[in-house]
Amino acid sequence: MKSNSLFLALAVAGGLFSGLTHAAPVTDTNQLQAIFTTEILPGTCNTQVTDADGPTSTIDFGDLYKNEVGTRTESFNIALTECAGVLTTTVAAQPGAGNTCSGDSYATTGATNTAVEIWETAADSGTQLACQTGNPSNVLTHSFGSKNMNQSYTYPLVARWVVANGKTAADITTGEATSLITFLVTYQ
Repeated sequence: MKSNSLFLALAVAGGLFSGLTHAAPVTDTNQLQAIFTTEILPGTCNTQVTDADGPTSTIDFGDLYKNEVGTRTESFNIALTECAGVLTTTVAAQPGAGNTCSGDSYATTGATNTAVEIWETAADSGTQLACQTGNPSNVLTHSFGSKNMNQSYTYPLVARWVVANGKTAADITTGEATSLITFLVTYQ
């Protein structure tokens, strides 16, 4: 049975090839050529930290009294503009160069035993961008819905000066204080 199937398959194949040898040649054929060019670009956005006064790289709390630590906040934004070819964006935070974590907060230099928290929209009710070295623990995400040109979005954030992890208000020392925080903005 196996040899009959093989013989039949060879006979059919032989018949196909013999028919091709007697076909009339094709004449009057034109060949066309096209060259396609483009520049492949990654999706991109312009990003900037802003506050009520416009673009900034420093969120200035001004004078902060010890009794305001843990309660006073300063609003700021991460603004994405002219997003082209971008469907989704994310924002995360981690300690800046030379900075460390104080629990979920970002440690400070200068006045000791304080730290900075970063929250989406409002402290204690939004998503906290908790401090974590390496891969950030929390990210904020925005989806544009399509990859249209020149889309914009603003992530509303607040910073709050707090007592450092494991310390009390009595442990706070006075003086200038700074916390360097790096925001990681990704888009795809």
